[in-house]
Order: sequence, then C-alpha cells, then structure tokens
Amino acid sequence: MTPILHPDVQRLLAENAGLRAELADLIAHVHDLSHNVRANLLALYQSKLGAWELEKLKAQFRVARLKRMIELVQAALNRGAQPDMLQIEAQVREEQMLWEMKLKEAAAKLQQAEHHLAHLLSPVQSAEIKKLYYQLVKQLHPDLHPQQDHGDRLLWQQVQDAYDAGSLDRLLALSQLVGVPDPEQPAASSLEKLREDQESLQKRIAELEAAIVRIESQPPFTLRDDLENEVWIAMKRTTLENETAPLQAQAAALEKHLETLVPPPHVPGLKIGIN
Repeated sequence: MTPILHPDVQRLLAENAGLRAELADLIAHVHDLSHNVRANLLALYQSKLGAWELEKLKAQFRVARLKRMIELVQAALNRGAQPDMLQIEAQVREEQMLWEMKLKEAAAKLQQAEHHLAHLLSPVQSAEIKKLYYQLVKQLHPDLHPQQDHGDRLLWQQVQDAYDAGSLDRLLALSQLVGVPDPEQPAASSLEKLREDQESLQKRIAELEAAIVRIESQPPFTLRDDLENEVWIAMKRTTLENETAPLQAQAAALEKHLETLVPPPHVPGLKIGIN
C-alpha cells in the first residue's frame, strides 16, 4: 500500500522536483555557454576579423624590430665600429621571441577558427546533443546527486568530455551505461530535511543565474550581435586597416633609414616569418 504523505511533504516534494529540473537546465546552459557558445563566437570573430588583426600585429612587429636594429647599428657606429648585421639580426630575433610567439599564435587562431567553423554540428544534431546532455545532467551531475559513488563521478566526467567534443554517439553510449532512471519515489524525508534541500537548490539556482549574467556580460558574448552585423564588421575592418597603414608606412621609412646607415647588401633579409 502506498503511504499517504502529509500535504506539506507532498508540496515540498513536488516543488523540489521542479527545482531540480530547473537546476539541471541551468547547469546544462552554463556548460553550453562556457564551452560551445564561447568557442563558436571566438571562431566567428577570428573568421571575420582575425586576418586584419594579424596584419596589424605583423606591422607592429616589423616597426619594433627595425627600431631595435637601428638602435644597435647606431650604437656600433657611435663606437666607430662596423656593424655586424648577422650578429645584430640574431640578437634582435632572440630579444623579440615574444613577438614571434604572438604572431604564430595569431596565425594558429585563424587556422583553428577555420577548422572549427567547418565542423560545426547541424541544428538537428545540436538539439539532440543538448537534449541528451540535459537528461544526463539530471541523472549524474554532482549538484543533483551529492552522494554519488566513484563510478558515477567517472561517468559524469566522460559525459562532459563527450559533450564538449560534440559526440552524439558517445553520449548515447554513455546514456546506455547510466540506464533509464527509476521513477522517483516519495522520499521518507522529514519536513525539515525537505526544506533544507529546497533552500540548497534555490541557493545553487541563484548562483548559476548570477554566473550566466556574468558570463554574458564579458567578451566574446558582448560581441554576439555585432558579429552578425555586417556594417559593424566593415567598420571594424576599416579601423584596423587605418591603424595598420601608418605602421606599414613607418616600417618602410625605418627600413630606408637602416639602409642609409648600412647600405645593402650588408643588411640581411628582414622579412617576418608569418605570411
């Protein structure tokens, strides 16, 4: 015979079940924002503006490199010595390894963005993965199952990895391992315990809601609308071009000045290794 529960117990059980469903939805949403949406926005930003930012960075690097070379050449001339351009070039390259790293990182971001955008899931696949992930959150997330054993914790980690990788097949396989959850039975909990659970659930929900606001108030989320606005994109590109052009002109002037100090062919090639 099914026990008859006190009305307050029934009410709290129903309310807490609703709170758990809300919490599971928020957990899935925060993870999606932090991993998938963020990665998509960063890739979109790179595809729209990365090449222009890379050109500006290359121009900045070239100016800094030429300035340093002129400084070292002038120092040698001031000592009455003939500048050793091979040695100067090697010294400048060693001193400016950080610039080289920045250039390589910027170029790598462009390639990664291209690869990322070329392998996005279809809307149908994305919806299926989100639905399945939400179900697994309800079944395995530590916030909803604080007493879970080591095996379930390992399964949860695998679920996160599969979701981040966009692997629907892997999520389906993991859901088979978890199995279909048993229908929730009314817990023989005291009113005090149910109220404590409710307070804990409400607190965690408030924390996640605040986290969502915080996440969406920072880049790249603040650029979400701009990245779909071709007028904004065109203006941003023009700004970058206008910032790059003077740097390129400055680099050309510095290169001419360097040639007056040490005429060719004594000046080794100054090309930057990132195309």
